[in-house]
Amino acid sequence: MWVLPLLAAVTCVAWALRRTRWAQLSMRASRWTYGVVMPLSLLYFPIQAGFRVRPVQCEWTFGWDLAVRSLTNTPHMVMCAVLLILTWAQIPNVKGALWWSLAACLLMGFLVEIAEGATGIHHCRMRDLIPDMTGAAIGALIVIVARYVRGR
Repeated sequence: MWVLPLLAAVTCVAWALRRTRWAQLSMRASRWTYGVVMPLSLLYFPIQAGFRVRPVQCEWTFGWDLAVRSLTNTPHMVMCAVLLILTWAQIPNVKGALWWSLAACLLMGFLVEIAEGATGIHHCRMRDLIPDMTGAAIGALIVIVARYVRGR
């Protein structure tokens, strides 16, 4: 999974250069990287399956005990927190950018689960959206706190 660090590096460079004469070029590079990397990251599952479709039954079961157990899925939470921050960084001057970023995280989490179900790679469990949204909420909290600390 080299794509998230690549996207994070390009986005960090763009944010570092946002008040320089390179601001537009760096932000354009960041947005292009985001626009290419995010859809292509969904190809991970078909590539792992050798582009064979082996659909499996998705688990749509939700329950309190399953929700609590799914909150131990730390990698999902971390990746979704980072995804939210990176998505928010692409649209800093858009009204409701945080809400759009949350929606993008939910969509990406759903598409990952569908890709897992279509290829038979990993487990297609819709309850994995719980740690995804928890991670996105943590990412949103980080953005809100950072904006408050900066004085916005």
